[in-house]
Amino acid sequence: MTTMKKLVPDPPASSPRAVTVHTRFAACNGHHPPLFAVRAGADVDKALVHLVVLLRCAYETNLQACDTVKDDHLAGILWATQHTLEASHALAESMLSGISEQQASG
Repeated sequence: MTTMKKLVPDPPASSPRAVTVHTRFAACNGHHPPLFAVRAGADVDKALVHLVVLLRCAYETNLQACDTVKDDHLAGILWATQHTLEASHALAESMLSGISEQQASG
């Protein structure tokens, strides 16, 4: 009996795409049931795009508050928040760019 050898290897198994899970939010510190939720099953790269936009909006809004606040103590809190938002935005952008590069390289 002759055995045949396979000349063309099977393609590598594709890894499953990372997706979001159902996550509720907007419960006002537990004062009522959550009003909104992140939908389960959305591609993480698509969710990251929205995260970047949300962080940019929070950054711009907080920056306006930093520029108009008169109270020094509150200004310190707002500037700390500003730096946190800037770092969060940069991290989200970096993750999104990494995903894009990985998808482009195959």
